[in-house]
Amino acid sequence: MADDNSEKIEKYSFLYEKKSQAVFAKLDYMLRSGYHIQREYPNDANIFRFLSESENYESLKNYYNDFFNLNLVKEGNEFNQYFFLDTNEDSKSKIPSDFKDYLKSEYIIIGMLFIKMYKLDGNIELESVSEFISILFEEYEEEKSALRKLISDNASDKGSDFNDLKFEEVIKRSFFKFGDLGWIKWEDENEKNKFKMMPSFERLRMAYQPQIDTIDDLIKEMKDAE
Repeated sequence: MADDNSEKIEKYSFLYEKKSQAVFAKLDYMLRSGYHIQREYPNDANIFRFLSESENYESLKNYYNDFFNLNLVKEGNEFNQYFFLDTNEDSKSKIPSDFKDYLKSEYIIIGMLFIKMYKLDGNIELESVSEFISILFEEYEEEKSALRKLISDNASDKGSDFNDLKFEEVIKRSFFKFGDLGWIKWEDENEKNKFKMMPSFERLRMAYQPQIDTIDDLIKEMKDAE
């Protein structure tokens, strides 16, 4: 029995870390709520430090796999490292349903457009929602109605009157969600306009790179079909 107990303590050794009592509750809530934890996010640096320690990461990985059937994922290099929870492919997770919060289709499309502008089109100084809207409306002026239709057709709350104002609202809600996930960090939490892109935004790029590369073709197809 003593040996079994020792194995359990070693397997979930993060629980016996001195810092665990101070940070684990917040760390656990953030991970299971969909947050991506990295060096600059959240503001409490102790959470990232605790999670990035090799022994803590491995034992936390055991904990989430054994108790929730979730995979604690580590991506990025040493300076751009980020962590998040993902479902295991083989079976359903045991996580409570109100912790599951998937990205809406329209948010994914806005995210792909943002990555295209930022990385592929070289707008590396793009750092606010208002700038994104301006560039989108100016550079895609001729395709705007097709782009609106693409968003509208994939929106969770479909409506016939999808005008520029509603389009802007979808864009803003998308970026608010990116902030909730920790994909961007707001310069001012109250204003929520200027932001810094976080390493974890890379997760969307890796998932949708082929679609990002061809999104101009998709918009053109929508325009030609009008």
